[in-house]
Amino acid sequence: MRKIAVIVALESEYELVRKSLSTMPGVSLSLCGIGKVNAAVGATSIIERSRPDAIISTGVAGAVDASLKPMDVIVAERVAYHDVWCGSGNEWGQVQGFPLYFEADKELYAKAIGISVDGLSLKGGLQISGDRFITADDLPALRKLYPDALSVDMESGALAQTCHRYGVPFISFRVISDSADEGSYNDFWTKAPENSFRVLKTYLDSLI
Repeated sequence: MRKIAVIVALESEYELVRKSLSTMPGVSLSLCGIGKVNAAVGATSIIERSRPDAIISTGVAGAVDASLKPMDVIVAERVAYHDVWCGSGNEWGQVQGFPLYFEADKELYAKAIGISVDGLSLKGGLQISGDRFITADDLPALRKLYPDALSVDMESGALAQTCHRYGVPFISFRVISDSADEGSYNDFWTKAPENSFRVLKTYLDSLI
């Protein structure tokens, strides 16, 4: 049986995912905390403790692509930082010595993008990540930097980089919590149904 480690940043995310996943065999769920350092420490601890066959990042993200709406689900084909600059000779977003984009595991992504779940929209593409909570005022700069970005969060970049270093297959699913130009984030937590993460459950059922 494959060992799959699912990791989230927030306690509110943890509760929603826990209820959705219930007691799936071979699947562990961990809470890492917000931001790059917590994400990297959390992923490293999981890898060194249990040697999973894959790590899945999930939780909420803010929309960068204006076509995305709350409750839409995105799966990251690749992940990049929006807040890294290592100087001349590196691209914006690139940690020196690492690729600009951290690619999702091809097999995991191919299986994810084929999922069909009634009532939820699933879109694949670029997820951007950094240690800032993004507001509508930040969006023009982010869209200029990464025109094809779908959404933004605070952990996927560090999780993807950690998995890249350890050679562990990685993929990220995110539920859109707020529209690109609307401040609906707080309402999400009162309106989000428990089945917001059923795409993830359907995906895990196909893996284990």
